[in-house]
Amino acid sequence: MTKFVALISGKGGTGKTTSTLNIGHALKERDRKVILLDANLVTPNLAIQLGFINPEGTINKFLRKEKDLKEIMYLHESGLSLIPASPSYHEFQKTNSQDLTEIFEHLDNMADFVLVDAPSGLGYDVNQVLKNCDETVLVVNPNLSSMMDALKTIQLAKVNQTFIVGIILNMTHRGWNEMKPQEVEEILGYPIIANIKHDRKVRKSVHLQTPLHYMYPRSRSAREFNKVAAVLCHEQTL
Repeated sequence: MTKFVALISGKGGTGKTTSTLNIGHALKERDRKVILLDANLVTPNLAIQLGFINPEGTINKFLRKEKDLKEIMYLHESGLSLIPASPSYHEFQKTNSQDLTEIFEHLDNMADFVLVDAPSGLGYDVNQVLKNCDETVLVVNPNLSSMMDALKTIQLAKVNQTFIVGIILNMTHRGWNEMKPQEVEEILGYPIIANIKHDRKVRKSVHLQTPLHYMYPRSRSAREFNKVAAVLCHEQTL
């Protein structure tokens, strides 16, 4: 049975796509079959971060019944399978987010995990993603604005009865001029399952369009993404 997991952040949040890629690779290294799905129809980045700049087959065309499922799936050299969304504004205008449920129905039982790079904010498309996912991981930055956005996302997840696994604290910098991990946990009411610090290796992997976990599997950030994979696989309890 496929587990659908949404990676989600508040409006203006960062690190969601990078987290999706690297958790996906960490799960693949645990011999789990993983599909990455870009459900961010407004500002998709998943395919771009893997070097697929303008893919012909996209979720947009699948939802409009112009492509079938096998025509919109791509394989990266790291071994990750992904379904991209189109970066074209014209394609976005022609796509109805109300149809998103259809892609989830087709992907059920095709993998152990489908990791969903969800839209930011609290719009209808976010609600559609949460409605169709079993679990969600919140990606937050260590500032009050990000906390406030995350609190709203938590409420939306609860409305949709989507289990909240925990928090990825992103872009931390040794506690300087930022909220402490304990403060984040106290405000949000959920545990931090990974703390991704400012890391030049993360920036380099994004520039080279490949997952950090694939390029630098022994790096500190890769080990943090391993923790999330372990939690999702129930290898590690919180």
